[in-house]
Amino acid sequence: METRVNFMKYLRRTILLGTSLILFGIASTNTVSVKADSSITSTTISAPNISDQTYYHSSATQLAKMVRSGKVTPQQLIEHAVAKIKADNPQLNAVISLREDQAMKEAANLKDTGQPFYGVPLLIKGLGQPIVGSSNTRGLVPLADQKATTTSSFVQRLQSMGFIVIGQTNFPELGLINITNSALNGVAHNPWNHADNTGGSSGGAVASVADDIVPVATGNDAGGSLRIPASWTGVIGLKPTQGVIEGDDTTPSSVNFADAKNIQDMQTLFNGMLATSDHSGDAMLKSVPKNIKKIPIAYSTKSPVNTPVSKDAVNAVKQAVSFLRSKGFKVVKANSPVDGVKLMHIYYLESTGTGTSANNLIKSVTGKNMTFDDVSPMTWALYQADQKQPANADTTVQNELNLVNRQMTAFHKKYPLYLTPTTAVTAPKNTDPAYLPQYVDKLRDIGNLDHNQQIQTIYDAWLHGLTKTPFTQLANLSGEPAISLPTYVSKQKMPLGIQFEAAKGNDKLLLKVGAYFQDNHKFKMLDNYR
Repeated sequence: METRVNFMKYLRRTILLGTSLILFGIASTNTVSVKADSSITSTTISAPNISDQTYYHSSATQLAKMVRSGKVTPQQLIEHAVAKIKADNPQLNAVISLREDQAMKEAANLKDTGQPFYGVPLLIKGLGQPIVGSSNTRGLVPLADQKATTTSSFVQRLQSMGFIVIGQTNFPELGLINITNSALNGVAHNPWNHADNTGGSSGGAVASVADDIVPVATGNDAGGSLRIPASWTGVIGLKPTQGVIEGDDTTPSSVNFADAKNIQDMQTLFNGMLATSDHSGDAMLKSVPKNIKKIPIAYSTKSPVNTPVSKDAVNAVKQAVSFLRSKGFKVVKANSPVDGVKLMHIYYLESTGTGTSANNLIKSVTGKNMTFDDVSPMTWALYQADQKQPANADTTVQNELNLVNRQMTAFHKKYPLYLTPTTAVTAPKNTDPAYLPQYVDKLRDIGNLDHNQQIQTIYDAWLHGLTKTPFTQLANLSGEPAISLPTYVSKQKMPLGIQFEAAKGNDKLLLKVGAYFQDNHKFKMLDNYR
């Protein structure tokens, strides 16, 4: 790794900003309705309009062109989106707050300066992407009334590209789990089957896209939070190279981006969201070969943590391999060189500060340290483990990251693209917890263990959830880009994505691969099955 990474300190800081992680937590069965940040009024616009079906099936790029040509107004697009939210959200619980009045005012004041997403409604994740005046709870029950006092540079950049933010989407407490469920915001239901979960932690975002509420919704990703739910709801999810996007840190941690249904939207969004300080985003990117068929691709269906992988996940990859080979690509079977079990132990070790940051937030509001009942058992476990974090933890983490960097750099010299399932299974039922109930008591009493036992207990408790999603964390700790593509649907009519990972700076290569699949009609989305 080119610069020294102090993960634990970074995580403490980013949780204070509400940045998403994806580790573990406990499931809740609560549901919530949309919370309006102001009174909702209906605005009637006397102008040409488009049909609901046209709105539902248009990309963000297409909608912007319709606005610019006068076929529809930004206010009318907002009305389409809000009407869809009010009709479907009681079943989905994907959207947790609306800002319809503010959005209408922003639409009325919007000037056409050539923005690529001129007048297009957008939903942003309720975690790590604050917008002034809207919810900023981090999913913590004691912070239920917290509102953001500033708007992040990431959100400001979205607005500068013409998007109009109409609300916020659901996420789990602190973004810690691979499903979307929390005591504060409840379960996000999968549009393909309401009994199933969307995945997490950007679960509300992907449900909103899959359900045609908006063509693009933003999220963040520190262990799969954009890609896991994309796999389970049949949309595109890109985790960019660490530090390439506006507002993101350059050290491996959480990254901000989006999920969408159209690869052109993702390409345009990516170009517009690059960090602009000294052109740092552009400087990190590598050129894309004109003929991507000459790029060797490695593929694997082996779980990095030696857990089972479903036939659906294997079939999804085999299907993609067969397609690529039929088009002249060189695809060979090869596993990642990284020790996945060791990687996850390091992942948990560097994340204990998340619990301390949660405690500090709660204490700032309540005046008291948090209790076990204030948070999920895993937030509590991280807090307790952080109290015993050894002084050499930063060095241990850094050494492992350096090793991962060397291993993946060498791997990508031979195989620039690495193909795996995005997830090991299709979406779990909402009744399936993020970790098994017998671990709740162990996590409650984790303070009585020594630090090594604490980390092992955390690993053991999380394994039930990790078994479903073992393929995504590598890209986060390596800082590499990865994309989930919606190319497979099971016999039970549930989607499962394939993931391509590339060396740092090869984001545009991943997007070009995505465009190749889309152009060859390989994407399978909910609209095709309704």
